[in-house]
Amino acid sequence: MENNNPLVGTWNLLSVELRLQDGTTKHPWGKEVTGQLIYGSDGFMAGSFMQKDRSLFEAADVMAGTMPEFAAAMKSYVGYAGPYSLQDDRIIHHAEVSLFPNWTGTDIDRFFAIQSNKLTLSTPLLVFDGIPGSAVLVWEKRTPHSVY
Repeated sequence: MENNNPLVGTWNLLSVELRLQDGTTKHPWGKEVTGQLIYGSDGFMAGSFMQKDRSLFEAADVMAGTMPEFAAAMKSYVGYAGPYSLQDDRIIHHAEVSLFPNWTGTDIDRFFAIQSNKLTLSTPLLVFDGIPGSAVLVWEKRTPHSVY
């Protein structure tokens, strides 16, 4: 069965910007970001991104971090997964799991546009530090990886 969904596949993050209505652009995770977004033909997705060069925990034990280490790790990473659905120029991520607890069990609505091998996801108008704007994430489609 052929799948005509152009989203299906794995995408690498190229950039994250907050474009605010006051004309400013911010990079809350820095200009150096990395991430992956996966859309399956089965209707499920998983996406995450982070600042590059995040600080390591002092301990090798994932549960033994200090509160400042945990806080810095959470602030520098975004991730969630669940089913997705398409409605015209929008994609709705139905988050079943999320690092940010407030998104778990919610619908995360994004505008999307595909041009060549680039996918742009943008938020509806939101408020960031008191200023309305939109988050814009640009992704590049990866070449399939052979498991054999």
